Amino acid sequence: MKSISPILLINKLVLVGHEKEYCVPFYPGVNIIYGDSDTGKSSILNLIDYLLGSKKVYMYEEIEKNGKYALLEVNLNGSVYTIKRDIFKPDELIEVYSTSIENMSELFPALYGPNYQKVGPAGYFSDFLLNALNIPLVKIKQAPSKMDSDLSRLSFRDIFKFNYLDQDDVGNRNILDSGNFSVFTKNKETFKFLHNLLDSQITDLQGQISEKTNEKNKLLESYQVISTFFKDTNIKTLETLSDDLAEYKQEVEHINREIQSINTQMRSDNAYFNDLRNLIIRLESELKLDTEAKSLKLAQLEQHVRLKKDYQQDIDKLESSLAIIKRLPEHKEEVDCPICSSKIEYTKLALNFEKNNSETVKLEIKSIKNRLKELETLIDTERNNIVSIEAEENHKNENLKKARQMLDIEAKEFVSPFIAQRDELVAEKATVIEKINKVEYLIKLRKQLNEIITKSNHLSEQIRQLTEKLDQLKAGAPSIEGVLSNIGSSLELFLKAIPIRKPYGISISEKNFLPVVRDRNYSELTSGGLRTLVSVGYILSLLQNSLNNSSNFPSIVMIDTIGKYLGKTKSGNDSIEGNTNEEILEGLDDPSKVINLYSFVTNLSEKFLEKDKLHQILIIDNDLPVELEVMVHLQKYVVKYFNVQGKNGGSVGFIDNA
Repeated sequence: MKSISPILLINKLVLVGHEKEYCVPFYPGVNIIYGDSDTGKSSILNLIDYLLGSKKVYMYEEIEKNGKYALLEVNLNGSVYTIKRDIFKPDELIEVYSTSIENMSELFPALYGPNYQKVGPAGYFSDFLLNALNIPLVKIKQAPSKMDSDLSRLSFRDIFKFNYLDQDDVGNRNILDSGNFSVFTKNKETFKFLHNLLDSQITDLQGQISEKTNEKNKLLESYQVISTFFKDTNIKTLETLSDDLAEYKQEVEHINREIQSINTQMRSDNAYFNDLRNLIIRLESELKLDTEAKSLKLAQLEQHVRLKKDYQQDIDKLESSLAIIKRLPEHKEEVDCPICSSKIEYTKLALNFEKNNSETVKLEIKSIKNRLKELETLIDTERNNIVSIEAEENHKNENLKKARQMLDIEAKEFVSPFIAQRDELVAEKATVIEKINKVEYLIKLRKQLNEIITKSNHLSEQIRQLTEKLDQLKAGAPSIEGVLSNIGSSLELFLKAIPIRKPYGISISEKNFLPVVRDRNYSELTSGGLRTLVSVGYILSLLQNSLNNSSNFPSIVMIDTIGKYLGKTKSGNDSIEGNTNEEILEGLDDPSKVINLYSFVTNLSEKFLEKDKLHQILIIDNDLPVELEVMVHLQKYVVKYFNVQGKNGGSVGFIDNA
C-alpha cells in the first residue's frame, strides 16, 4: 500500500522468561486488553514503549521475578524487524534483526545505542526507527522565537509522546508536559514537525534526500566490494548454500537412521547371549546357596566335635571312678591314702564318691561310648558333606569362570564391529554438523550482503517518498490553520458522538496546539472524566489527520486506561467509578458513554481499514460495561483478557504461571 504517513504496526510482543515465553499478538486496527487490576495490563504497553526506546520499563513484581528480556516484532513502513532488549539493563545496546521473531537466528543483529549518549556499532536506535519510518532526521530550535536559538536533535521519543497516553497522561491536566515550559516548547515544535509546519521543513527534506542518496551510493559501493570478495574467495551463492544446507541436513537424518538401525540390531541380535547370561546368573545363585549350606555344615560339625570332647571327658571321669571303687577296702576303719600314704578314715573317704557299684558305672560308660560312636559317625558324615559341597563349589566356580570368559569373548567379538561402525557414523555426523554450522554462517553472511541491497531498495523508496513530499511542500505547504482545523473537526465529531454535555467551542489552540472545549483550554477543564474523553479524542484525531494527510505521525496510538474517570456499572455491583459531583453533572456516570466511546473507535478504525489505511489503536481498560462484554462485535478486538480467578476464559495475568 502507498502510504502518505509513516506506518508503525506492532505484530507481536514476547517476554522471554526463565520458565516460558509470554506472548501477546497484535493486529491492524483496534486491539483491546482489559481485565482485573494488578494483572500486568499496563506492563504490556510499558514493554512496547521500552522496546521502542524509552529509558525504563515499569513492571509489576511478577515480570521482575520471571522475565529476562523482551522481543518486539514490528512492521516499519512495510518491512518487518525484531527488536530485542534486556529488561534489566536499559543502557545495554539494543539488538535489531531485519526479520520476524521466528527467523531471528538466520541473521546477525545490528547493535544500536539506546540513547544519544551511547552510540552502537550501527548507530543510534532513535535514528534507526526514524530512518526505517522515513522520518527526516532534523534539529529544531530550543527557543523558536529567537533567530540565534540553539538547535536540539529531534528523536523518536519526542515524536512518540503524541502516540502514547499512559495511565498518568489520560485525563491529566498537564498533558504532554504542558506544565514544564522548556519541555513543552520542544513538544510544540515537534507537533509542527509532525504535520509539516516547520519553516525549515523544505530545507530539511532537501538535506535528508541528499543524505539518503549518499547513503544509498555508499551501500552500493560496499555491496560491490563485498560481492567481489565473495567471488574471489569462491563463496557460493545463497541459493547454492541453501541447497548444500538442505543436503547436509538430509545427510544427518540419514546417519541418525543408520545409528538407530545399528542400535536396534544390537538389541535384537543380543538374544544370542541371553543363555550365557542366564547360566551365569543361575551359577552365581547356586554358589551363594552352596556357601550358605557349607557355612551351616561347618557350624554343625563344630558343635559335634565339641560334644564328642564332652563325651570323652565323661568316660574318663567314669573310668577313674571305677578304678577308685575297685581300690577301696571293705569294712576298714582306716585306709592308706593312695597319694600320700597317710591314714584316712574310711567313712570320710566314702563320702566323696557316689554310692554306685561298679556294674552301674560300667553300664554308664558303655552307654556314653555308644553315643560317642554314633556322634563320630555323624561327624564323618558332616565332613563328607562339606567335602562334597566344596567339590561342587569348585566345579561351579570353574563353570562360572568359563561362562564369563565365553561371554566376554563372544560379546567382544559380536559388539566390536557394531561399535566400530557406530563410531564411524558418529564421527561422520560430527563432520557433517561442522559443515552445517559453516554453511549456516556463510548463509548469514550472504543474507547480510542481501540486506545491503534491501536497504538500498528501501532508501530508493524513501527517497521517492521524500521527493514527493518535497514537491507537495513546494507546491503548497499545509497551513497551520488548516491542520488545526482538521484536527479540531475530528475532535468535535468524537465528542458529539459520545456525547458530552454542551459540545460547543471545540477546537485546537493555535498557542499550545492542545484541545479547547466550550471555549476553555484543556487545562481549565475541571472534570476528570471530561478531560479523559478530550485527551482520548485528541490523540485519535492526530491519528485521523495522519491517515488522511501527509505527515510524520506514525500510524499507531496506545491508550492506557481509556475508561479512566468514566462511570461503569458492572453486573452485581451498583457502585460507580469516578462518581463525583462534577462527573454526575457532566453525565459521565452513564455507562452508555463508554459504549459510545468504544463504538466510535471501532467504527473509525474499520472505515480506515476498508480504505486500506493501515493503523493500530492499542487500548488498555480495567473493565467493560456488561453490554460491551457480551457484544460479539467487540470481542473480536480483544487480544488479552485477564481475570485473577481465571474465570470466563480469562488468563490470571500477563505472567500466567506466577
